[in-house]
Amino acid sequence: MTQSTQSYERSNRAPIEQLIDLDQYPIHDLDSNAGRDLVSKCQQSLADTAGALLPEFVRPDALSRMATEAEQLVEVSHRYDRPREAFLGHPRFGDGDLDEFGDLKKRLHDNRYNQVLNYQIPNDSDLRALYLWPDLTEFVRRVLNLGKLFPSQCPHLALTMKIAFEGDQDGWHYDPNDGVVTLQLQTPDAGGVFEYAPYIRSDDDENYQGVARLFDSPDTQATRLRPAAGTFMIFNGSRSMHRVRPVGHTRRPRVVAIFSYDGNPDMVFSQSYVDLVRNFPRGRSQD
Repeated sequence: MTQSTQSYERSNRAPIEQLIDLDQYPIHDLDSNAGRDLVSKCQQSLADTAGALLPEFVRPDALSRMATEAEQLVEVSHRYDRPREAFLGHPRFGDGDLDEFGDLKKRLHDNRYNQVLNYQIPNDSDLRALYLWPDLTEFVRRVLNLGKLFPSQCPHLALTMKIAFEGDQDGWHYDPNDGVVTLQLQTPDAGGVFEYAPYIRSDDDENYQGVARLFDSPDTQATRLRPAAGTFMIFNGSRSMHRVRPVGHTRRPRVVAIFSYDGNPDMVFSQSYVDLVRNFPRGRSQD
């Protein structure tokens, strides 16, 4: 996908007011009293709990179209099925106290799901219209209190969808940035709960002992969320260890869209990671 096809063109898509409940969430009018209040509430929630959730953000008809589109793309999606290290690839990995907590750092966590990549999502989809809407980017920028923010230009990972079937899960990990933006498109009948430890670490303290307790006793140490379909979420994942528990017996998969932004207008993800994902098998697991 080129930068030109990543531009926002409302004429080819449903009007934004048909996608988002702008009466409840005045993203289009952030300088109004209601708009400023929405930003302030999200900032406070992010500071208090590491997450700002906007339930019923997407209108039901649009949400149904987005979820249907995701399931139609399963057969071309990439099947990620390999254990992950919670700290691997993070800027802090390999710091001076690695030896003392080496076993913790190297512990493997089950990790499996299907991923739909950016170039596989139709240009005229409602989901892409929402992601590229300039007012939404501005809203995220204000909530995160950043000087500049742009949608990623990565043809593979700017906009993606994770689809988790029965038994699938997202292993414990930190994110490389403070503001991860997601939209819950569909929830499973059972399982698939989002678990996290809000601000378990800081810039001054990695709190490895606390992370060890979290890994060993998540039932008592973790905070749990099960956002309803249609919920928009901004999450501080660089300081809050998190995972998605295994999806249980279900008639429908768990589907989450991930919106990637950056302060650099030309940001793309590393070619090594793109190659890794693209080499994974296509379609749903045959197990």
